[in-house]
Amino acid sequence: MARTQTTRTPPTPSPNPLPLFPLPPNTQPILRPGPSAVAYHIPDTPPTPSHPIPKTTISLPRHSHWTSGLHFHTAHTEYLHLLRGAIWLHLDGSDMMLSAAAGGEMYIGTGQRKPSGAGLVIEVPKYARHEWRRAENYYGVRRTIGVRYVKPADVDDEVVVEEWTNPADLGKPLFFWNLNGVIAGVVDDEVLSGAQRVVKKVLRSWWVELQLFVIFWELDNWPVFVGLGGVLGGQSRLQKFAYRYVERSVEYFMTFVVLFAAKVLGWLIGIRAVEQRRTPGELWRAYNR
Repeated sequence: MARTQTTRTPPTPSPNPLPLFPLPPNTQPILRPGPSAVAYHIPDTPPTPSHPIPKTTISLPRHSHWTSGLHFHTAHTEYLHLLRGAIWLHLDGSDMMLSAAAGGEMYIGTGQRKPSGAGLVIEVPKYARHEWRRAENYYGVRRTIGVRYVKPADVDDEVVVEEWTNPADLGKPLFFWNLNGVIAGVVDDEVLSGAQRVVKKVLRSWWVELQLFVIFWELDNWPVFVGLGGVLGGQSRLQKFAYRYVERSVEYFMTFVVLFAAKVLGWLIGIRAVEQRRTPGELWRAYNR
């Protein structure tokens, strides 16, 4: 009896984050390898006359599963500028597919450019829940038997997105420097206070989350911990009201409670959102003026 040969799908190559060349002006790169590989190009100086708006540039190699996570901002309007590749964007209850090659928003199923769709610069209003990632990840989790998606021509390209805010302050650069500093674990236990060492021992792996939550609170980055996903939504006026106001009020409240508790605990033991050891010198001096 002949053996049946099975064809094995080759493993997905590991994504390899690389800094952009040339580097965006006045930035330094931070590379994070792994399945969620990403290269952050973060401003390391305050705004200058030639570059008055500090812009952080994020690049995602092919096969990266990085996501911004569902979050919102309360003090800043954010702007996303797609420079290269294709991304999926969830914004305020709507899904969008953006392609740099196509010049903006596309129909998700057909891959055709939307005549009246968004361009390559997306405005994210205050309190608007949003998340973005590589378009290939969206298609990967939306596989449906018998359904064929026409993907953007640049779906496999490296993704490059610029982010900035209005007001154009130091909040976003400080956020990314201190976020990555915490994740990278640049602080040795020797520099922690006695209270911090005790809390770290109690929290164990949640010690990192505590520090991140303090950063989120201080630097206007509010993650959605309880995403209700439109369970009260619908097409009627009452259902739309329930989705927009009731669901989101619950989501915002849960985020506020969690981050406020972290902020209080962090304040009690001396955790700060912005620390000198995680921040480039010129940004640190500008922050303390």
